[in-house]
Amino acid sequence: MTNLTLAIAAAAGIKTIVFLIYLFLYWRYRERFLGYWTLAWALIALKSAMDPFILSPASFIPTILFLQATAIGSLLFIAWGTCQFVGQRLPKIWLYAVFSLAIFSAACVLLNLPPLWFIVPTSLLFGSIYIHTGIVVLRHLQTRGIGKMITAYAFILNGIHQLDYPIFRPSEMAPWGYLLDAFLRLIIGIGFLLTYFEKTRDDLEKQETRFRLLAENARDIIYRYRIKPSFACEYISPAAEEITGYKPEEYYANPRLIFETVHPDDRSSLPKFDQALTPTEMPVAFRLIRKDRSQIWVEQHIVPIRDPGGELSAVEGIIRDATARKELEQELFRLDRLNIVGQMAANIGHEIRNPLTTVRGYLQVMSRKQDLEQYGDNFRLLLDELDRANALITEYLSLSKNRISDQQPRSLNAIVESLFPLILADAAITNHVVRLELNDIPELPLDEKEIRQLLLNFARNGLEAMEPGKKLTIKTSADDNAVILAVQNEGAEIPPEIMEKLGIPFFTTKESGTGLGLAICYSIANRHRAKIHIDTGPHGTTFSVVFRRA
Repeated sequence: MTNLTLAIAAAAGIKTIVFLIYLFLYWRYRERFLGYWTLAWALIALKSAMDPFILSPASFIPTILFLQATAIGSLLFIAWGTCQFVGQRLPKIWLYAVFSLAIFSAACVLLNLPPLWFIVPTSLLFGSIYIHTGIVVLRHLQTRGIGKMITAYAFILNGIHQLDYPIFRPSEMAPWGYLLDAFLRLIIGIGFLLTYFEKTRDDLEKQETRFRLLAENARDIIYRYRIKPSFACEYISPAAEEITGYKPEEYYANPRLIFETVHPDDRSSLPKFDQALTPTEMPVAFRLIRKDRSQIWVEQHIVPIRDPGGELSAVEGIIRDATARKELEQELFRLDRLNIVGQMAANIGHEIRNPLTTVRGYLQVMSRKQDLEQYGDNFRLLLDELDRANALITEYLSLSKNRISDQQPRSLNAIVESLFPLILADAAITNHVVRLELNDIPELPLDEKEIRQLLLNFARNGLEAMEPGKKLTIKTSADDNAVILAVQNEGAEIPPEIMEKLGIPFFTTKESGTGLGLAICYSIANRHRAKIHIDTGPHGTTFSVVFRRA
């Protein structure tokens, strides 16, 4: 066996090993560029195995054609896979050049022309493509590590080596040429492996960074809670501090904190993390107690994570602040109740008033008769009760959504000042102090009677909520978007369970109340396209009516 045959066999063995490595990688990861590389190395190994047959004159023509086809195919697949790997397109000029070379080479072989006629252009084209591919890797492959440099320079060196093929092949240096070619291709294969794993690592790091940024910038709380081998909060996003007031470090330090912040009345409705769990199709709503002891509504989606044995090992979830939506639902519920009461009032209010007016008139006439003077107290009691019933009907009619509101440009400050003496009189009876803090505000489209009714209701409720000697403050202010009327009292804090029901018709905490006062205020605010905000605390409660500026 000659040195040339040994060199060709050794080169074929090396290339076959590299092909098997790439075949395994493609089977494992199913990347398209790995498929191209695998096909390229299959053709390279096949060509290398067929190189000894080129020495047989009997098979000279078919062998040359076969070797040319495999060489061209391997070159195309390597260049194509590499361009896809680095995110570039394969230049079309290479495709045209390669196919032209294939036709030209086949013609030379079939016409029995000297080998140099097709060996020289083949070497020039192959060398150019290998060198260009190396430059593409250097310029466009975004990886950190030595694999990129090894691959690129091995391509360039192999391209230079292709150019000396016409010199090496007919000389005594041919065995060394085959071995050098095999060595450079081996380096390219190793470089590709290193580069692939480096790129995979970089992509994973980028994805991890991207997902971490998404999690850390999300407005919702994203968390992972470990169940086994021990309870621990493995991750919770920074949004936890904004929503709950607790920093992520506090959740890591206290694994039970995520349960302790749940409102005691809602804990029984939540699934236990140490029990069988299924992914929640609908969010679970419950209340959380913030670090400042205020309460908020949240919604939670959870996904159970199970170990290979099917046992629950962790829980991943998303917690969203649903307070604003809950308040909107409450507002819609309140308005719906107002509409129902208003429709009822509109339908029966006038029908009830007519007979009441008739009864009251006859009672007044009868009370003036001398023979009935002894029943004067009874008549007065009946008339008072009729007037009370008429006042209730008036309140019902105030809730009607079809009520005509006479809104004209008016000064809110002027309405407050005109009503101030009446509020002072009420305050004097209960030994309270009333203060005005009126700022410059623009005129608004207002129904004066309705605004007087709203303000008087808030003021009297505030006076009733305070101990003697406390102060009631009525304020007006404006910003770029709204005008605000605020009535602030120094009474006790309103409990959360009552706050949730304020404004709902017929709900009252007073022994003789009808539960329509605040409902009427909400109805008036709704007709004026205004919103009512209630802020309560240990130092008192403020009812604010926010009018949008036109």
